[in-house]
Amino acid sequence: MECFVKLLLTRLILAVGLLCSFFLEMALAKQVDLRPLQTEVKDQKSRDTCAYFAVSALIESTIKSFNGQDYDISEEYEIFRHKVLSPWRPEVEFGNTYQLLLNFSNGSRFYQEKDLPYQESSLDFTKPFTPEQTSFFDLRQQKVSSVDYRSLRTKILTQMWVRKPWSEIFMQELDAKRPVVVTLKVSLSHINDQKGTFTFSPQINADCDSGKISCGGHAVLIVGYDDEQKVFMFKNSWGPKWGNQGYGYVTFDHVDGFSDQPLTAYFDKLTGPMVRVIEP
Repeated sequence: MECFVKLLLTRLILAVGLLCSFFLEMALAKQVDLRPLQTEVKDQKSRDTCAYFAVSALIESTIKSFNGQDYDISEEYEIFRHKVLSPWRPEVEFGNTYQLLLNFSNGSRFYQEKDLPYQESSLDFTKPFTPEQTSFFDLRQQKVSSVDYRSLRTKILTQMWVRKPWSEIFMQELDAKRPVVVTLKVSLSHINDQKGTFTFSPQINADCDSGKISCGGHAVLIVGYDDEQKVFMFKNSWGPKWGNQGYGYVTFDHVDGFSDQPLTAYFDKLTGPMVRVIEP
């Protein structure tokens, strides 16, 4: 009888321990979702402009986090500014996310989509503009409003001083309500458009490097995470019909092993941040 009681108590203690462990794990599991800070999902169409959309989405959400206002940045103007004012490989359309973000942090104004809408095709920046093209981008001459700002800061995420995986660093930024621009290595043959998922692995990467499948970089804005499922949520630029109303999912492993140039932004509260529309 005594042995039976001891056995029963042992099993009871074990069960209580497992139950406590389960609830502790559930309590520690965390989800962050910054979609309420995002503006509407856009569509880059067939152009190679994901970097511009990812960086513009970061700036739009940074402003919305700062003052609650929605601003629809003109990606077309940012392409013009990047290719003409900061000459960088004019023979290609894609941009460098780091330089694009620097353009914002070093500048003091941007223009809105309603005044310079996104075009179906890109200009040839290796040739002189026609008078019509020049007039299209001359927004001051057209006397349209601008959005002026100050104290916008760029933050380059790095592993140089901390031995942490990218996923942990990204979560820290998201906890502080700062979305992260990142360029992911992807394969079109391993993207599920309906579910909005990117699949990548060392084997897929090996197939990329061998030329067996086609791969490339795609810039997105990381806007949330689920540390129990080990996935990040990102805002894409393939329109609201893609994935989960324009949002997708990528695993921590994908980010840790196959991502590049993570960046974020914020307003420096010590230097009088400001965002305002300036009428012509």
